[in-house]
Amino acid sequence: MIEDIRNYTLAELEARFKAVGIQPYRARQVFEWLYKSGVEDFSLMSNIPRELREKLGEYFVIEAPKIEEIETSTDLTQKFLFRLKDGSFIESVSIPSKSRLTLCLSTQVGCRFACAFCASGSLGFKRNLEVSEILAQFIAMRKNVPQETVSNVVFMGVGEPLDNYENTLKSIRIMNSEFGIRLGIRKMTVSTSGLASAIERLSKEGLQVELSVSLHAATDEKRSSILPVNKRYPLKDLIKAVRAYIVATKRKVTFEYVLLGGYNTTVEDAENLSKLMRGLNARVNLIPYNISQSRLNFNQPTKLEVLFFKSYLTKKGIDVTLRMPRGSDIAAACGQLVAKRRNAAGSG
Repeated sequence: MIEDIRNYTLAELEARFKAVGIQPYRARQVFEWLYKSGVEDFSLMSNIPRELREKLGEYFVIEAPKIEEIETSTDLTQKFLFRLKDGSFIESVSIPSKSRLTLCLSTQVGCRFACAFCASGSLGFKRNLEVSEILAQFIAMRKNVPQETVSNVVFMGVGEPLDNYENTLKSIRIMNSEFGIRLGIRKMTVSTSGLASAIERLSKEGLQVELSVSLHAATDEKRSSILPVNKRYPLKDLIKAVRAYIVATKRKVTFEYVLLGGYNTTVEDAENLSKLMRGLNARVNLIPYNISQSRLNFNQPTKLEVLFFKSYLTKKGIDVTLRMPRGSDIAAACGQLVAKRRNAAGSG
């Protein structure tokens, strides 16, 4: 069976090489070509004998997704639309700043969790991405962004990373590998809608990867109305899992809180959130809602709502940051470009 070579960790590739009669040490050379150089053709691996390059082609492929479209925002945020081998579409986003370049990667085609204001949920769930398809986004974007060095990666594109647990974790390990991309483990963030059991599992992996949890409401009733996953993993279970993660990794966890005008921005909401955060080594990242395409009619918060909410939490001793949306002129929230392409195809 011929398989994409980027589905293998270094240890797995060494074992596979040995099984087919290739000296295992060659795996490190191949790894460096794949990830340090971003080569997607065995024939270009010049320090490997020609006979071996030909043999690699008998057992492996390197499948690069096709870049269908790149949209660039006035703030230089870029959204990439990729077509996969089965014709499915996914999106990735590059977010530059003065000190860093962050890539947001997808982990699934569609999403099964249907968060109310997320465009990805409206696509439905089709399948998990393979490890090679996750890593291929990184390789392709690295070649097409102005900056030469990627500083951070966030698994925050289309899909729920912890719902594709094995492939997401394998991608992280390959990115962190000395012979892979060599990206620091603390430079990678896993964003989740709140899969408590998977968070507990992640806490036992021995990886100090950053964890970002989509919260958006501080009571079960309100959170369940916008994040259906809360019915399966209510706040009590979620906070318990987050505490376990903090203890195991000694890392501060980030809670994402999208401010929805008139919905979760009241004094009561702020007080409930401050109580929920009490005693946690965590920060709250406030994000004013600014997405036009949504399955529910949410309102953008007023400046007064935003300033009040941030001030209230600060006075309660909560570590809080305010993040303004990036790439709003190109609908940089993941899922929107895919939805646009699908709608265009359906109307044709």
